[in-house]
Amino acid sequence: MKNKELIKRILELRDDHIDVFDSDNNINRTCGLASNYFELMNRIADLLKTSKKALDGLQVASDDFDAEVEYNIADVIGIVIKLLPISEMKFVDEVLILMLDIKKIKEKEKH
Repeated sequence: MKNKELIKRILELRDDHIDVFDSDNNINRTCGLASNYFELMNRIADLLKTSKKALDGLQVASDDFDAEVEYNIADVIGIVIKLLPISEMKFVDEVLILMLDIKKIKEKEKH
């Protein structure tokens, strides 16, 4: 596969899978909540840790604990699920497969 074909295929995959890509500015806004995916994953992890601590606290709380807290925790977990960059993860998987295919082709050409 030639470089131009490879670049074209990667750009097609990007267009198919990266919903928050701003082609005018050539940046990925990651839902507008983080400047990159590492930061986004850290935010998601923090939300999950906070929810876990809140759920752990419900187990030791007294009977008069506000039941609304359970709904708030469920809302936070729902937000976390929506923040997961599923489409972008598919993009990465497909690019990795494409790269493996290219590597196999190059190895065959050597022999």
